[in-house]
Amino acid sequence: MSQPLDLTATATADDLSDATAASTVPPNVFLGTSTWAFAGWKGLVYKRSYKSEREFTQSCLEEYAATPWFRTVCIDSFFYNPPKPETLQRCAGQVPAHFRWVSKVWERLTILKYPSHARYGALGGQANPDFLNVELFKQKVLSAYEDPGVMARTGPFVFQFAPFAPSVMAYEEFTERLADFLRQLPKGLPWAVEVRNRELLSKPYFQALNESGATHVFNHWNSMLSMREQMLKAAEAGGLTADFYVARLLTPRGVSYEGAAKMFEPYDRLLKPSPEMRGDVLRLVRRAVSTGKKVFVTANNKAEGNSPLTMVTLAKLIAADQTGKVDGEAQ
Repeated sequence: MSQPLDLTATATADDLSDATAASTVPPNVFLGTSTWAFAGWKGLVYKRSYKSEREFTQSCLEEYAATPWFRTVCIDSFFYNPPKPETLQRCAGQVPAHFRWVSKVWERLTILKYPSHARYGALGGQANPDFLNVELFKQKVLSAYEDPGVMARTGPFVFQFAPFAPSVMAYEEFTERLADFLRQLPKGLPWAVEVRNRELLSKPYFQALNESGATHVFNHWNSMLSMREQMLKAAEAGGLTADFYVARLLTPRGVSYEGAAKMFEPYDRLLKPSPEMRGDVLRLVRRAVSTGKKVFVTANNKAEGNSPLTMVTLAKLIAADQTGKVDGEAQ
């Protein structure tokens, strides 16, 4: 009888370079971090000598992608500004052919109402006239991916929607507008939707995704349902039909973004393993392996303190977990 997996384990720095162990992770499982240029990872992921911080920021993706466990990374910066073709081409030149990144989509397309925050200037507190603007997405975002080398390394596009009150937009209206937006996107690309309102996880929401071949982003975040509960909601609605899954490990549940940052900075150690989160990732990966679907899992430093060690720990658990079942699998 196999031994139960230790969901509180922590990988070591030596594990990061173990290419033999990394090769035991199924090829349809893409693991990586949310962004990559962190000074706290020097000596762990980054061991080369860089002449300046600019050189480090511009070129360290190559060293990141040489870590045998990492087959993806989430490009979070595209949430704040649309990508430039030359940025994507530089990234494509630094990663191997099997690598697939996850692209956050520009927030100007997913904000319903601009927060009253200095970053938004005069737009603060105003309704967003470009919410789910298909033509703006094609012109300012998708056009940057036209290079064949870039597109060959492009994985899911993540449309992230911040939590909102029904007074800002009724949930039914949001789902209808999302469905209309997804129908107008080019077919055959991996679209993924991340919502943080548990109320949206309804049959109409999952139907909207399935009609356009999109998927739900299972997110481990502050006030969201657990990923297992999100999987069960999807199953109750009839399942997800896209040929890929996405999971993003963001913050401990019940802990704000700011609270997680205070808890974990400078992100140089894994401080607080989350057995619940890890068990949910295993459920999702098991489902992907059993159905032959790709699965992309990325972690933020704010999930456990150090996302490279979180992901290598998960990779080792996944490699060890090739038999057995866990209730509540994703559908």
